[in-house]
Amino acid sequence: MEIAQIIRYLQVHDGVSPEDVGAEFQVSTRTLRKYVARANVVLDGVATVNLVRGEGYHVISERPDELADWLARQDGDQARFACKTAEERVNYLLNDLLMRNDWIKLQDLSDVLYVSKSALSGDLKRVESRLHPYGLALEKRSHYGIRVTGDEMSRRLCMANAAIEAGASVAADTGTVKGDGLRVLKGLMGDAFEGDEKMLDTIATCVSEATKGCDVVINPVAFQNLLVHIVIALVRISNDCYMPIESGRLEIIAETNEYKAAENIAERIAVLTSIELPREEIAYIAIHLAGKQTIYQSSDEDSPIISDEVWRVVSDMLEHVWGVFRFDFRNDLELRMNLARHIQPLSVRLRYNMKLKNPMLEDIKARYPLSYAIAVDASAVIADTYGSTLSNDEIGYIALAFELALERSRTAIAKKRILVVCASGAGSARLLEYQCRREFGEYIDSIQTCDALSVNSIDFSTVDYVFTTVPLGRDLPVPVREVSCFLDPIEAEDARMMLRRNACIVPLDFSRYVDEHLFFAHLELADKEDVLAFLITKVQESRKVASNFRELVFARERCMATAFGNNIAMPHPLEAASDETFVCVGLLDRPIAWGDEGEKVQAVFLTGFSCDENGAARSFMDCFTDLLVDSNAVERLLSAQRWEVFVELLENASMLTHKSNVDGAVSR
Repeated sequence: MEIAQIIRYLQVHDGVSPEDVGAEFQVSTRTLRKYVARANVVLDGVATVNLVRGEGYHVISERPDELADWLARQDGDQARFACKTAEERVNYLLNDLLMRNDWIKLQDLSDVLYVSKSALSGDLKRVESRLHPYGLALEKRSHYGIRVTGDEMSRRLCMANAAIEAGASVAADTGTVKGDGLRVLKGLMGDAFEGDEKMLDTIATCVSEATKGCDVVINPVAFQNLLVHIVIALVRISNDCYMPIESGRLEIIAETNEYKAAENIAERIAVLTSIELPREEIAYIAIHLAGKQTIYQSSDEDSPIISDEVWRVVSDMLEHVWGVFRFDFRNDLELRMNLARHIQPLSVRLRYNMKLKNPMLEDIKARYPLSYAIAVDASAVIADTYGSTLSNDEIGYIALAFELALERSRTAIAKKRILVVCASGAGSARLLEYQCRREFGEYIDSIQTCDALSVNSIDFSTVDYVFTTVPLGRDLPVPVREVSCFLDPIEAEDARMMLRRNACIVPLDFSRYVDEHLFFAHLELADKEDVLAFLITKVQESRKVASNFRELVFARERCMATAFGNNIAMPHPLEAASDETFVCVGLLDRPIAWGDEGEKVQAVFLTGFSCDENGAARSFMDCFTDLLVDSNAVERLLSAQRWEVFVELLENASMLTHKSNVDGAVSR
């Protein structure tokens, strides 16, 4: 037994009793005291091992850097990365087992990590769960130990994602490795490149310069992931572990812009490290370049070529959204292009099980619950097409595309139908019609003209506003604006402002969508299934819904839980299944776990979307989701649990939504 072993064990197990330390190292407590006394002599001034009655051993050091250096000199650099927590041990084991191709015995791992075999066994179960999504497994054999089995691509992807999740951070603009990223990448590179920090910075710089020189755009979020993959590739190559890619696939990849950029990176790395990358490894880098683009492209010129398959997937997604939510995005070309630009590289990531982190995910779920719900349902089409379930991170990016589309529709100016009235003659009326089209045509759907005597015969169900050059002497069911025959600049601006203000949402009649018979407070229910069963039954008793409404709601919940943070959940059927849009409210006295991730929920809004909806409910959903993302409003609702408070909060949200849309229209 070495003194360094004792010190490291005591650092990890602060406050451990002498009996437990003796049992760990199989020595008596008397012998242990001799080792501790010797350690205090050797570490004089650097650290002290104290035994406190009733508390156990503590390592106290006022010069921890010197202590770390001393420990490193005893057993080599590996001691610098000593694992203090179970999570650190799992990450260490995952990286070590993925990097090695040979067997290793459990006793050797136990000695390295200073843990018992029973603790190690628990850690390895977690390692197996981390390997499983990549098609990797732990093989165990008597007298040999354990090793990871699986293909090279899966090994690298698993290693890279473990490093990224551990906190690798790289600045894409300068190509400089920073923060925890330096420690993680140095740990990956190990002795292969002598842990040279400048080497890492130089690799990052050459990747940045190479991609800028080619027709390939990588967003900043993805740059750090790409660098981690390249570093891992270099380490594996230095250990004679290469990426196999079949020749037919290789030739296809070699024709892409990403392959040209990868060749540029390979040439720069060869100069830097003297490692010549074979074509298969260049293709591997090209695959990652193709998968690192997202919805955030700077211009259409930067976008990848959209395949027929991707265009079809987008069409199916928008049809699916129409079928479930009755929101009609099918003619929204901008949304189609945004989704297609994102799905093109996403298809590469799904094919190769590549991960893309979304640093905005929690904010997206909390601020845009409706868009996130739409994205979850739409993503089912992508999963069916490519045979791979999307991560929450990927769904978050798709939610942003739908939120942009919803925001455009909220601030879009609704065009109006105008009636132009003149004293007599068609000539002056036509002149005023022409002036109206010229001055504010963007707000006008149609213009019809008539003289003052014909006003009584007009069907005002087809008219939104009347512009008249003469007093009409009667009340009309629509707003009337008197103007001169020649529409001077002041009159034109006044009319334009009127059209802007009134092009937005009018106050909502909430009774169409919510009523007190579907508001349930102070529910004492144990779990999600009980809550859904209760609310569905109440809906079936008071609203016209499809006979399979219950099955559709539970089927949707099985796809992915509908909890979006802020203590709320918004379950809904897998497709439109009611005669009208409605919200059934269930408020619990105590939060319950919702879904596999156990997110806490106390307010449940079971939502049904009408089979015959023509878009009229969109305004209600806008203000309803504005309420859901307002944490103060939700907290007040849960505290009061009264119908009157719910209505008041909806009215407040409606006024804010209305004001926002007015401001948006006026700013145009």
